[in-house]
Amino acid sequence: MDGGRQYPGLDASVLDELVAEAACQDHDARAASVVVSTFRRSVEGLPFDDEDREGWRDDHDPDRLAPLLGPARAEPLPGVSRWGTDPGAFFRADKRWLNFVAARGGYEVPVLLPYLYGTWNWFGYAGRNLTPVDDAALLRRWHEQWGAELFFAAGPYLELVVDRPPLEPLAAAQAATELGAYCSDTVQDLPEAGDGMARSTMWSLWWD
Repeated sequence: MDGGRQYPGLDASVLDELVAEAACQDHDARAASVVVSTFRRSVEGLPFDDEDREGWRDDHDPDRLAPLLGPARAEPLPGVSRWGTDPGAFFRADKRWLNFVAARGGYEVPVLLPYLYGTWNWFGYAGRNLTPVDDAALLRRWHEQWGAELFFAAGPYLELVVDRPPLEPLAAAQAATELGAYCSDTVQDLPEAGDGMARSTMWSLWWD
């Protein structure tokens, strides 16, 4: 299937190098770089005055976003899958696929199967200039920080089951900021995401 194929004609040793890069990188630093780069692209060339620019910074700085969020929650919000439990919504029942991948974690899947979702096979997302190694960095950070596990991925759809979603305002603001930088098509209102999806047990993303 197209969605699960590896790089066409790629030598196995090159793939091993890409996986090693993803495994050895400082994923926290790379995730922070994605957030900063997204902010810069958001404001670059726009006729903002200083007040407008500060407003945009509020949404890209967890310390500024956190005071806009509600108080800490005692329990996470229940997450509901939007994509993984209803695959018939975007392809026929006889075209469902299941991939078995030898990996240290779901965060390596974007490197091993780069055509599976978003980055390479969906034109709207490809323009954001993220690489599979960027994807791996964010997914690994979310896995280690909040117990996020890859649940479903196909085309423009990605879902993560989150075992320990952030419940405190600052941690929820951090998660919302990173989710917004990664998928602004889904996460457009960061205060809403910080009080909602970021604190839930399911993160559903979709690229337009």
